Amino acid sequence: MSLNETETRFYRIDPILRKKGYNSHQWLKLETPAPVEPTGAKGRRRKGSGRTDYLLCVQVGDMPKALPVAVLEAKKESEDPLKGMQQAKGYAECRRFEVKYVFATNGHRYGEFDFFTNLQSGPFPFTSFPAHANLSSRYAKDSGIDITQPAAKMLFMADSAAWSQSRYYQDAAIRASFEKIICSRQRGEPVRILLSLATGSGKTVIATNLLWRLHQAGQLPKPALFLCDRDELREQAYNKLKSAFGDNARIVKTEKGDNAAKNARIHIATYQTLGLDDEDDDFASFLSQHYGEDAFSVIIIDECHRSAWGKWSEVLKRNPNAIQIGLTATPRQLHESKKATTEDQEITANNFKYFGEPVYEYTLIEAQEDGYLAACEIVRRKASIDKRIFTKAEILAAEPIDIRTGQPITEADLTKNEYTGKDLDNEIFIESRTSAMCDDLFKQLCQNGGPEQKVIIFCNREIHADRVAMQMNNLYTHWCKNQGQTPKDHYAFKCMGGKNNGSNMIEPLRGSGERAFIACTVDLLEAGVDIERLNGVVFFRYLQSPIKFYQMLGRGSRIHEETDKYKFWLYDYTDVTELFGTDFITKPQSPGGGSSGEGGNDGYGEGEEGTARSVAEIHGDDVTINSQGRFILSRRDGRDVPIPVDEYRREMIQRVLREAHNLNEFRQFWIEAEKRRQFINHLLGDNFSPELIREIDQMTDFDLYDFFGHHSYHARALKRPERGNIYITGNQKWFDGMDNKAATVLKGLGHQFAQGGTEALETPSLWEVPEIKRAGGLAALRELGKPVDVMHEAKGRLFSV
Repeated sequence: MSLNETETRFYRIDPILRKKGYNSHQWLKLETPAPVEPTGAKGRRRKGSGRTDYLLCVQVGDMPKALPVAVLEAKKESEDPLKGMQQAKGYAECRRFEVKYVFATNGHRYGEFDFFTNLQSGPFPFTSFPAHANLSSRYAKDSGIDITQPAAKMLFMADSAAWSQSRYYQDAAIRASFEKIICSRQRGEPVRILLSLATGSGKTVIATNLLWRLHQAGQLPKPALFLCDRDELREQAYNKLKSAFGDNARIVKTEKGDNAAKNARIHIATYQTLGLDDEDDDFASFLSQHYGEDAFSVIIIDECHRSAWGKWSEVLKRNPNAIQIGLTATPRQLHESKKATTEDQEITANNFKYFGEPVYEYTLIEAQEDGYLAACEIVRRKASIDKRIFTKAEILAAEPIDIRTGQPITEADLTKNEYTGKDLDNEIFIESRTSAMCDDLFKQLCQNGGPEQKVIIFCNREIHADRVAMQMNNLYTHWCKNQGQTPKDHYAFKCMGGKNNGSNMIEPLRGSGERAFIACTVDLLEAGVDIERLNGVVFFRYLQSPIKFYQMLGRGSRIHEETDKYKFWLYDYTDVTELFGTDFITKPQSPGGGSSGEGGNDGYGEGEEGTARSVAEIHGDDVTINSQGRFILSRRDGRDVPIPVDEYRREMIQRVLREAHNLNEFRQFWIEAEKRRQFINHLLGDNFSPELIREIDQMTDFDLYDFFGHHSYHARALKRPERGNIYITGNQKWFDGMDNKAATVLKGLGHQFAQGGTEALETPSLWEVPEIKRAGGLAALRELGKPVDVMHEAKGRLFSV
């Protein structure tokens, strides 16, 4: 009998690795959490563990940390070691783990993929696997990095004690940055680095550990500067950096006429604090007053896609010899978009030109697959009136008034001859549309977890946000009255910049479960605000900028374990999700390249500080909100794509039919526990969630056997209690022909299936069920033959109906 994967590793692979010089420090086991699925109102983690990978490392002397350079995939003894080792997979593994080689072995032979040559080779005898010393020298030769030299010391430094449990991709991003630093210096080039990681993946933790390792390696002879554009981002960065560096991390500000961060190793500032937002060319900025030329060893620019490349770039120009690192959450591929706004193109081009291609990328979908970020379910809705075109004559005939003053709107106030749905709530306001959209959204919230959820609604203008907040509060008040409960404080609120404009509600939105549920905003919450418990992101606002869209989308992507939030809802009323999977997002190249940026206010709305131009309010016809379908955010050919539920279901069923061509074949492998688990794992590995579609189809009372049988083979679906009962009543002759105790045990299978389905029959706790245990359990079945054969026959009878 051949060895399984675990046994192969223990008996075949591990001993040879030890002989080849790989000790416990040069052979790392990485485990991710179980992936998340968008089932239920809040999602869930899949049962079991996540992915397990093994990294082979090189070590130099007694350095604190080994350097991962290869992934090792263990296969069952009976499997071909080259199975699944396509070039694309090899490249993806190298990119994701920031390693240079991928090895796969069954304990007898091995194959490999080489990132440097992009070639696959093997199989070779596993006894000839590269020894640790040989792999070390191979990496040094291929990368051009002499790992024994002081310049390479940064590669072998450990993380800070405060953030010692870093995730694999965070470590990979740091290693990619260090390799770029070393290679750039060897070539005599300025060190410019771009890191692109999904919102919520911990870019500030990456920055903290990166600076810590540089500090430990003696590579911070001068202070480091962490630069961002918002106070919220500055405070978040300060808290993380301070936990590692203590008082050596300080916020840049004027204190007693001097720089409060003067003697610190890590300086944290906004570009406003440095005086870089002043338009006066003669203005003596805080930067020029308190910092000389080349004052910093490292400059990290957070959210660099939002960088103002005018005055702001002064800090980079004054520090040309510093290591300059840009952090962004926006997908790099957007710089080639034909549809991107002018501002998108300008900013992405500047990022790309200045920093170069990202040295490391980690996408939203990858983070969801790894179980680090929340899954996403998309609900598209559309107001009937948005398809209309309004002429200037039609608007004037409706006797429009200025929404602020109530004064009549004149022809001179209308700047266009025609207005479309994208102008609504921005230049033309129709109260019945806003009311209908709010009413529809409130119903959606009630259906998907209840109205007391944490939600952000992105609006066109501040005046639009005011009216949306008013409508949502009224709907909530009526709902509470009907439910006989007291309304909670500050249910819906406008959240804008400036004093007394709602920004003080960010903290209760983030932390309280008893108030501040619905934030109505324009731009304030689009980036830099971590709200882990956020359940929904709503777009009442039209967008053209895919960069802005990704930033807004990212507000909901964090997991919140305390409230069991593993999913967020994206309610799209303005077609913004069409920005997924368009020209904006292209398949990663080999090696990847691109940059990222962010549009301003899209040409729609006034943003936070826009001019108060006239908005014409008119009375409209009755507005209906129509469903545009539900979608599952998934990945296709390296792109983020919303898959319609019907298409998702159809593709999953096609995958099932490839495994079993008819119901009899399906039944045969379903009753074999190992085959069934492999089948489910294949589906999950292809990013299909049968649990999700079962829930959408309102079939949660049915076992997955009946779900698949119904959709794949058009069989009559039976609910679990019904199937369990038919099994018991329909096999009475079979039970009558055996010992009473054995019959009791086998009838108990029907009772357990009725409660928990197939999985209830394949758990050790089955034999602890009182009625089964009293009857003798497995011992009672031995009277009929081998228990495994008896169970096999019982399952066959259970699923034969």
